[in-house]
Amino acid sequence: MGDKSYRSRGALVALCAALIPATADAQNVAADRIDAIERQIRNLQSDLQKLKNELGEAKQQLRQSRSEAQRAKEEALQAQAAAERARQDAVRAATAESQLAQAVAQAQAAAAAPQAAAASEGIKVGMPGGRPTISTSDGRMSFAIGTLVQFDMGGYFQHPNQNTQFPQLNNGVNLRRGRLYFVGKFDDFRVNITPDFGGSPDGAPTLFEANLNYTGIKPVTATVGYFHPYVSLSDATFPGNLLFLERPSIINIERSVAAGIQRASLGAAAATEDYFASAYLTGPLFGAQRPTLLNGEQVGVIGRLATRPYHDQDWSFHTEFSGQMAFHPNVNANGTPGVSRTTLTLSDEPELRIDFNQLVSTGLLSARSANVYGGGLGASWHNLLLQGEYYQINLDQSKLPGVPSPRLGFNGGYVEGAWVITGESIPYDATRAAWAKPLVDHPFSLEDGGTGAWELAARYSSVSLDSNVVPGVSQSATGGVYGGQQQIVSLGLSWYPNDWLRFILLFQHTNVDKLNAAGKVQIGQHFETLAGRAQVAF
Repeated sequence: MGDKSYRSRGALVALCAALIPATADAQNVAADRIDAIERQIRNLQSDLQKLKNELGEAKQQLRQSRSEAQRAKEEALQAQAAAERARQDAVRAATAESQLAQAVAQAQAAAAAPQAAAASEGIKVGMPGGRPTISTSDGRMSFAIGTLVQFDMGGYFQHPNQNTQFPQLNNGVNLRRGRLYFVGKFDDFRVNITPDFGGSPDGAPTLFEANLNYTGIKPVTATVGYFHPYVSLSDATFPGNLLFLERPSIINIERSVAAGIQRASLGAAAATEDYFASAYLTGPLFGAQRPTLLNGEQVGVIGRLATRPYHDQDWSFHTEFSGQMAFHPNVNANGTPGVSRTTLTLSDEPELRIDFNQLVSTGLLSARSANVYGGGLGASWHNLLLQGEYYQINLDQSKLPGVPSPRLGFNGGYVEGAWVITGESIPYDATRAAWAKPLVDHPFSLEDGGTGAWELAARYSSVSLDSNVVPGVSQSATGGVYGGQQQIVSLGLSWYPNDWLRFILLFQHTNVDKLNAAGKVQIGQHFETLAGRAQVAF
């Protein structure tokens, strides 16, 4: 039993001894595995850190790539801009080369003609308003040339009797106006010089105007020199725009007192779209010192106020009033006081300048002074025009003691109208406060079928130069004058092929009622007139 116990213990000890190394080995294996796992974990952590580092580097590279891409884009745009600038520089270079070539050619031309090149430097040539004009490039200086040529032809169909004063009026032709307008400007100064190779009658060239103007104070134009100061609606109308060949007789007569063409003038006019106002101190006419020298020149004043109370695209209304005063006529010391020392004559041809006999005339009147006053109205709508005026002339006589010398009074007026058949409007010229001619919509052309503009006009005019007379009583007994009374009915047809040309056909019926100086014999007459005009104006 004891042996068995001993053997049992020994077996147990042997078993333990066998198991202990095995357990130790097992423990060693587990530790090795743990170490291996820890190494793997550390390796994984190291790899993960590397991956994180690589990812950070990738992100940084991506950001750098994006920045570089943006810079590349900007550089591309800059390159495109540089390329465009280069292209423009190339174009400019080519242009400069062309200009250089032109400059060389111009320099060569200048070398051949230096004076002509110098004269043309800074010069512009144009046609403003249809007038050939040369001006400096800055517009400060200019020189323009215009013209008005009117060639008339016609005749009179008379019914004279043995007492008719002028039984055989002339049939024929006349260069009514042959004007060349020379207009020079420097800043606000303007010079007008206009010779006239026509006349009534033609054949004696004269001066229409020579004056200096200042326009620096808008809308005023100040003038000094021989000038045409406008003193009525018809008087202010440009002669190339008149409805008929001549103005109404009362207009020619009343403006002869202290206004009219070729009048020495000093004054100013203000013109706007709504009003026209003018005032002038006036003197004698151009050439008054020929053929007899004067001992004193006429002095007078004139004024005109015209308004447009309403105007729009279709309508234009006109009103006006004007006055003149001749303080004393020209003085001829060789004349007889109270007879021929200071004289005025009021007269006119019968609204046509083919014959130049003045059928109504006061003859020479010994005068101390004279005045005129009157006015007019006008209206236009599209292609229709109607206007009229009336004027009164008063004259204070200067007679010898004991000779009747009443104050004389004369008067007259007219009404006229126009219809532009082809429909063009009749424009209003605010610089003159008067109507102008229609502007042609369809100039005459056989190729294009244009007909030009056609205008029909009619007028009735009347003037009386009788004053302080009684039929059957001599004018010397009353101190009056039998100057005659004239009434004219006119019909006119105008054709405007273009804005420069005009042809007029005129028919008139004229009646002159006039007694001789004794007041007993009728020396007047009635007749018809047929006349025409060819006109160029620009």
